[in-house]
Amino acid sequence: MRKAVIGGLVALLLTGCIAPPSQPVGRREAELVKASLEDVFARDLQFIYEEIRDNYVNLPCKEQLLGFDWDELYAHYAARLEEVETQKDFFLLASAFVSELRDGHAALYPYRGRPEVEQELYDFDPALKSLFAVRLIEGSPIIVESALPFPLVGAEILAINGINFLELVEAASRHFFYGATDRAAVERVMADQYFLNYLALVSGPFPGQLEIVFRSSDGRLGSFTLNAHQPYAPDQPEPAQPLDPLPELAIEEGIALIRVPTFDVSSKEFGARLKAIEQELKTAGVQGVVLDLRGNGGGNESFRELLAYLVREETVVAAYRYRESPRFQEIYRLRPLYDLLLGRRRRGEREPGYSSWYHWTVQPKGEGVLRSLPAAVLVDRLVFSSADRFVGAVLEHDLAVVVGTEIALSGHGLSTPVLLPSGNYVLRYGFQELRDAQFAHLENQVREPHLFAEQTLADYHQGVDTALAQAVAWLQVQGQRVSRSTGSGVQ
Repeated sequence: MRKAVIGGLVALLLTGCIAPPSQPVGRREAELVKASLEDVFARDLQFIYEEIRDNYVNLPCKEQLLGFDWDELYAHYAARLEEVETQKDFFLLASAFVSELRDGHAALYPYRGRPEVEQELYDFDPALKSLFAVRLIEGSPIIVESALPFPLVGAEILAINGINFLELVEAASRHFFYGATDRAAVERVMADQYFLNYLALVSGPFPGQLEIVFRSSDGRLGSFTLNAHQPYAPDQPEPAQPLDPLPELAIEEGIALIRVPTFDVSSKEFGARLKAIEQELKTAGVQGVVLDLRGNGGGNESFRELLAYLVREETVVAAYRYRESPRFQEIYRLRPLYDLLLGRRRRGEREPGYSSWYHWTVQPKGEGVLRSLPAAVLVDRLVFSSADRFVGAVLEHDLAVVVGTEIALSGHGLSTPVLLPSGNYVLRYGFQELRDAQFAHLENQVREPHLFAEQTLADYHQGVDTALAQAVAWLQVQGQRVSRSTGSGVQ
């Protein structure tokens, strides 16, 4: 007991030493200050190649899974440096190189400490991204929100400046691969409007005007033109309130809907909110619970707080290890000790260059209210990182029925920013490999839901949330079965 207490105290002291750094590690190479752009671009690309080769958590697995050779890929992209003349050219080349990893935790982006670089790449008014939102529904890009003075909501966007919109989005996803599959990356590009970033990269200067062609819900073609540098901004008498990142509860027609928008929150605050929700549900008399994770891009280990309200016994939800590379030793050398002191060490074959295996476990929490009710988890293709691990654990341990689209799993974590030698860009990639409790690979794997449900156009135009409606219908059937078997409603 005393050893456990001491170990816990030491682990607490180490907490500040094992978190990913908030600022990029590494430094700008002084000798590049007076170098030619050609030499700077060549050095940055070489650095990306060597950094991934020497430190990326599971490069051999990626090479086998995706059928590439990292050395050959580098030779291919290095040969194309002769085509590169501008920062935009270089970023297009280098981001495509990084995206070959098909890892949403690996990305290249301009260093925030040098805003002039970002402004050179993305030379458009960021307010453009707030003018309308697009969602892929039955394969069609539908405008679902609009701040423009036109009746656009419900229309299908067809083209921007003569470029087929879907082709623009798919091309952008090959440079902004923020997902675990091609389809997930496309939907993330659309949701976060990275197609505008890509349009900036493939243009010289960003177009002064954007001509957007659309098809209205009744089939009529139309278009409108925006001044790209002075976009329309509606008057807002009151500033929009920031969305609450913590879970929110709503109760409608005997069903509890708990929205979980992110796991990128304080675990303590997240747990306190869940406790408050459980207390409210104790006297609500609901038939079932919907946990809505759609759009949840993950965050941290707070996902285990939510799992703790669903599991009935101590449950292993993931195994993990680290690549003990030079960069790992520089940043995280104390992390294995931290895991060991917390009792996370797990038996498993240890490979050269990797740490021992560790695991995350979840102990039941709460008063059992959520465990006593039929539960459905709503998902879509934007679920990522720790959120897809939550859904994966739900599927593996049969904790709830999963309703929605397929889920693309991501098995790499501890994403860490590293500054490129030029000081212009940051390469972010992971040092932690996650697997399931049986050591099966997760990265780039796909899991099917129990009930496939995706928004239909017919439902959208009638204001019906297709997936939510199916989840609620399933819960109502379960509630009726419980009523018939007990002779009374769920209390």
